Amino acid sequence: MDVKMIVSGIEIAVERKKIKHTHLAVYPPDARVHVSAPEDLPERDVRSYVASKIAWIRKQREAILSQARQTPREYVSGESIYCLGSRYLLSVIEEDRYATEKILWGGGKLILYVHGGSTKTRKAGIVESWQKSLLEECLAKKTGIWCRKLGMETPVIELRKMKTRWASCLAGKGKVIFNVALARVPTKCIEYVLVHELTHFTEKNHSPAFVKLMDERLPRWRELRSELNSFIAAPMEGY
Repeated sequence: MDVKMIVSGIEIAVERKKIKHTHLAVYPPDARVHVSAPEDLPERDVRSYVASKIAWIRKQREAILSQARQTPREYVSGESIYCLGSRYLLSVIEEDRYATEKILWGGGKLILYVHGGSTKTRKAGIVESWQKSLLEECLAKKTGIWCRKLGMETPVIELRKMKTRWASCLAGKGKVIFNVALARVPTKCIEYVLVHELTHFTEKNHSPAFVKLMDERLPRWRELRSELNSFIAAPMEGY
C-alpha cells in the first residue's frame, strides 16, 4: 500500500519495495508522483530525496498537465478511435437487419455495425474486442521474433485491464501480462513494452545491468518510452 507525503506542496505516493535504489516517476494523465523506495530507507531520507528532485518533478508535471488527452468515448459517429497508433473516424450504423454485429476498417475510417438501440456499453465491447484481437496478433508476432532473437522460451501472453501498469512479468511462471490499453498505442511502443518485460526474465529490477541490456537490445528505448507516455490515446500511467 502506498503511503502519502507532501513535499513542497506536492502529494507524493511512496511505495516500499525490496529494492536497493529509490525510483521516482511522474505519471500521466494527472501528473501523479510516485516513489519506489527500499523497505529499510528512513522516511526522512525519502523526503530528502524527493526534495532534491523537486525542480525536475515540477517540470515533468507541467509537461504532462499541458498535454491534450483523449476524452471518454461515447461510441457515436464522428468520434476518434485509436488502434495500434492509428486514428480512425468512427461511423456507427444501427439497423435491426444486421444479423451479425461487426467492424470494417481502412483508410482512416472505422465502421461499426450494430443492432438498433444498442447501448454504449455494447458498442464499446465490440470495439474493444476488435482492438484486443489486433493487439493479440501484434504481440504474438513480435514475441516470437524477440524470443528467437534472444534465444529464450516463448512466455505465455495474457491480456488484462490494468490500472497501474502497462505490463507485468511473472518470470517464475513463464508469463507476461499486458494491459489491453496497449491496443491504442503505436506498435513500436508495444514492442518497447515487450522487450522491457522480456528483459525482466534476466534482470528482475531496473538495475544498471537491466539498463545495459535494454541499451543493447533496443537502443531507442528511451525515445519509445517517452512516446508511449505522451501518446494522446493512452489513459494509463507512464512506464
